[in-house]
Amino acid sequence: MVTFASISENVSAMEFDFKPLASLCRVEVNLSTNFGGGTVRGTFGKIIGKINFAPERPQSTNGKISLSSRSLRFNYAKVAFDSHSPDWLNSAQYPEISFHMNSLENFSWHGKELRAEAKGVLIIKGISKHITMPISVHYFRTARRKYEGKAGDLLKIEGLLALPIREFSLPGGNEIDQNVEVTVSMTGASDRVRPLLPSRLFVY
Repeated sequence: MVTFASISENVSAMEFDFKPLASLCRVEVNLSTNFGGGTVRGTFGKIIGKINFAPERPQSTNGKISLSSRSLRFNYAKVAFDSHSPDWLNSAQYPEISFHMNSLENFSWHGKELRAEAKGVLIIKGISKHITMPISVHYFRTARRKYEGKAGDLLKIEGLLALPIREFSLPGGNEIDQNVEVTVSMTGASDRVRPLLPSRLFVY
């Protein structure tokens, strides 16, 4: 007898690449400060990475996302300049910020939305820390054709992280809060179309 469980075990995870639809990927940094109107917003201009995801086994999700430190830009001139100094990101010596996702935990389905905690290792300035980021995941079957004219599925990941900057040797002090808010919105593209197997993703 073929069961949903046996089908799930035989379905491989699909790889989603963030490079093809880079224009739909955004990582934003919000600093609460005592200058510049209270909040200074920055964005990373270069984001790459790949995620392996199987909706039948969300816990096995893994991959890596890399940000170019040098591509970070702020809407406030002083912070834009200081952010790349040796005291801050030191982007000349450490040109990459990376997050290595190891798994999804405490996940639950809400219609077609998967809510979970992404567990992994964040590396900034050569300092590695285990972090947990609450995320939501949406799967769009055959949607790549809409953007590129190519067959494939899309995976959209959104998350919010309160980053403790002192743990990564980033200065805080009286001017900047100790926790920096990081918002993530990433859309990855696969070169495959997932079959219509029994799945929470395809229940209408």
